[in-house]
Parts: sequence; C-alpha cells; structure tokens
Amino acid sequence: MVLTLELPIRPASIGQFSNPHVSYESRFGALPAWLDELSRQDAHALLRHALRRGAPLAPADLPY
Repeated sequence: MVLTLELPIRPASIGQFSNPHVSYESRFGALPAWLDELSRQDAHALLRHALRRGAPLAPADLPY
C-alpha cells in the first residue's frame, strides 16, 4: 500500500511573483494600509509569503 498526498494543481502564470503588489491585489483585493510603513524589501517578502501560503496578510504578519 502506498500513501499519497494529492494537492490541487494551480498553473503558475509567467512572472507570477515579478510584481507581488499586482499579484496580491488581483488575488486578495486591496493591500493593507500598514504595508506602506514597511521597507520595500520587507513588503515584497510579506506579499510573496502571503501568495505562497494562499492567505491574505493580517496585522499579525508584521515583522515587529
């Protein structure tokens, strides 16, 4: 007997994470207002993380 884990296959569009702001807005809606307070590098990292896990950002995701 072989155990398998079946995951849904979502085709990745070309350049899906090239602009995480656009990808996030198209998937979850408006960006959180507090995202402007972060550096560009931190904001992009959080957006990419949210896109990978498939859930929108929450204030608990703030790095500090």
